[in-house]
Amino acid sequence: MEAQYELVVNIMIGFVVVYFVIEILLNLNDIDNDTSNMVLLEWSKGKFFFIPFALGAIAGHLFLGTSDSGFKLSNGMYPVLILFGLTIIMLVIGNKVNFVKTKLFLTVLLAVGLLYGHLFWSMNYR
Repeated sequence: MEAQYELVVNIMIGFVVVYFVIEILLNLNDIDNDTSNMVLLEWSKGKFFFIPFALGAIAGHLFLGTSDSGFKLSNGMYPVLILFGLTIIMLVIGNKVNFVKTKLFLTVLLAVGLLYGHLFWSMNYR
């Protein structure tokens, strides 16, 4: 079991290193606004407005998380399925309905996602 854990840790470290190298290279090139955060912002303002919600949910899950088991859903897979379902619904809405996604709207989605990850997808339930 320990070898598998170390493998996962090494893979995650590798992803982080590759991401940082790519970001540094993108910041150093001559093209303006081509970093991942700018690309994600532009996508979020378009059809993919689910991105702030999903990132908020992941951040709430990984870095926050309540220990109050009153928020725990009966099955550990339900929060993931609900997140996936909400993402699909937002993707369909983004493709069918054309509306302006303001920074306030995207910020609210991020905050709602953060609360979702913190309360319903916590790693800290007792």
